[in-house]
Amino acid sequence: MKIKELVEKLNPVKVNYCGKENIEVTNIAQDSRNPKGTVFFAYKGESYDSNKDAENIYKNGQAEFIICEENLGDNIPCAVIKNGRQFLPKAVSAFYNEPMKKYHSMAVTGTNGKTTSTYIMESIFHEAGMKTCRIGTTGIMIDDEYVEIDNTTPSPELLYSSLACGLQKGCTALTMEVSSHALAQGRINGAFFETAVFTNLTGDHLDFHKNMENYFEAKAMLFTDTYSKHRVLNISHEYGKKLAERIKENLITFNAFGNDADIFPVKYTSTVHGIDAKVSVFGKIIDINSMLIGEYNLENILGVIGAAYSLGISLENVVKGIKKLKNVPGRLEKFSNKNITAFVDYAHTDDALVNAVSSLRQAAKGRIITVFGAGGDRDATKRPRMAKASTELSDITIITSDNPRTEDPQKIIDDILKGVAAGSEYYVEADREKAIAKAVSIAKEYDIILIAGKGHEDYQIIGKTKHHFDDRLVVQKYLGAL
Repeated sequence: MKIKELVEKLNPVKVNYCGKENIEVTNIAQDSRNPKGTVFFAYKGESYDSNKDAENIYKNGQAEFIICEENLGDNIPCAVIKNGRQFLPKAVSAFYNEPMKKYHSMAVTGTNGKTTSTYIMESIFHEAGMKTCRIGTTGIMIDDEYVEIDNTTPSPELLYSSLACGLQKGCTALTMEVSSHALAQGRINGAFFETAVFTNLTGDHLDFHKNMENYFEAKAMLFTDTYSKHRVLNISHEYGKKLAERIKENLITFNAFGNDADIFPVKYTSTVHGIDAKVSVFGKIIDINSMLIGEYNLENILGVIGAAYSLGISLENVVKGIKKLKNVPGRLEKFSNKNITAFVDYAHTDDALVNAVSSLRQAAKGRIITVFGAGGDRDATKRPRMAKASTELSDITIITSDNPRTEDPQKIIDDILKGVAAGSEYYVEADREKAIAKAVSIAKEYDIILIAGKGHEDYQIIGKTKHHFDDRLVVQKYLGAL
């Protein structure tokens, strides 16, 4: 792709090619800390405006051409566009020859259940004979190659380069988590999915979105003609019903707790060993057997059944794919010794804690001991709600640190303590390893320990530094010492 071909896709306000229009674009840089590339793409972001660096980046020979939001003068080759952040994903997609169009694709959004849904879909794609790209909270998996990422939805450069790499490896299917941040910031502009799934919406990220209505509207963007063709919605809950009322075509509904949907369970059982269900899919009954645990995972399964159905995958492959998935990293991941069982889960909202504890309660022969904290520099409004959820539903709660980041861990704990239920049994231990050790030490035969908040993460962020810390390794250490 030549510079002129790239620029013409961006509706520029003004262009000064300065003889550079036929230079071949080999890469597009967007980070002013590492700007070397054929094209540097400048825009005003949340915390920094790289338009300020654009002129010097060109003069220092770090880019052949600048795409920016401010006119740099007639002597600097540049294209001026109105909103760089909105156009960056489209430019990167064009540079990689729009790879998403070559995939069978499912996007999933919602407060909880995104990661699990992508793993279920990946297993079904595999059963249907397709190689996959899976993108989300646990990283990017391009067929059998793993790429670590920092955000649920990666940068446009990483997203489209990964999809292009996937095509080279023979991948034909994509399953991807889409965050509300990515939608609100226009990070996936230009992307289009064959099907999109809505899992649920509960209080989270209100530090960014300010209120639930803004949070909902950000999620709702994925279910417009701009981003998706088929829409698969969970109408078990308020916001799914609200979203369904807006959609006039290509709508598939699912409901784990009623029969007023296209997909619903006729009957089911959920134990500590998994889920067995008879599910109606547009009137056809299929038998589902899954090693995943809990009613909320039944909801995730139903949503993915809808997505697979919309993609034309046979129900036979759907059933086999669901059965073959043994676990999802850090999602009620199970460890046990001497009749004490621990589950490590990513639950970091009050609703996710309710779901996790309630699911374990159905199978518990003894007490439930929950260990949790709350992340620093994130939505503080959910902290007391998480305490209420845990102390009301668990027999014992141990309140600890999660990723305190730059906040004082004790201040976070003080916020949590405001929501503790009266008369509940709870302990405070700010050191997360000591909190997990305490949970194991007080557990009796047949008790269940839930360690919530970090799931698959193998680090703890204290200040601005990541320290190696993995709940799964820590709990195995103390269970093994019994």
